Amino acid sequence: MTLPPFDSLKTSILLLLAAISISAAGIFWSHQQDSESRSALQRQQAALHAAHARQEQGRTEARLIAQHLDAYHALIARGFVGVENRLAWIEAVQLANQDTRLYGLTYTLSPRAAAPDTLANGLPLKQTRMRVNMPMLVETDLPRFLDALHARTPGIFRVSQCSLVRTTDAAPQPVNRPELDVECELLWFTVAADGKEDQ
Repeated sequence: MTLPPFDSLKTSILLLLAAISISAAGIFWSHQQDSESRSALQRQQAALHAAHARQEQGRTEARLIAQHLDAYHALIARGFVGVENRLAWIEAVQLANQDTRLYGLTYTLSPRAAAPDTLANGLPLKQTRMRVNMPMLVETDLPRFLDALHARTPGIFRVSQCSLVRTTDAAPQPVNRPELDVECELLWFTVAADGKEDQ
C-alpha cells in the first residue's frame, strides 16, 4: 500500500485549515455583529417609543393648557393666582360696608401663611387671615354685608367665623344707633403664579 504524497498535500491542507479558521472567525464575528446590531436596534426602538410617549404627553399637556387657559387668565384677573392684593381686599370690605350703609369698620391683616394640606390638595395654596370688626344695627346686616363683599371681591375668600355681641342690655331703641358689635374672620386665598413659596 502506498502512502499519499503528504509533502505535496501539506500546502493544500494548511490552506484548507487556514480557510476553515478564517471562516469560523468570520462566522463568530458576524454572529457577534448581529447580536450587537439587534441590541442597538432594541435600544433605538425603546428610545423611539419613549420619544413618541413624550410627544403624546406634550400634545396632551398642550390640549389641557389650551382648554384651561381662559379659566387660568380669569383666576389671574380675579387675584387668585399671583401676588396677594391686600389693598384690593381692604377696599372691598370698606366698599361693601358702604354699600350696605353700615357704620364703618376696622380690620387687621395677618401675614400670608400656607393653607392647611386638606384644603390645599397639593397646590401651593396660601391664606391670609383678615379680622373685620364693625358695629351693626340688626343681625340681618351681616348677611347683607357678606353678600355685598362677595359681589365686590377681587379675590377668593371664605368666612371662617363671625360673632355678634350685643353692646347693651337695654331694649333696642327706635333710633339708628348700632347696638351690635360684629367680628368676622375672613380667609383670603392665593396661589403663586410660578408655584414657588414666598421668599
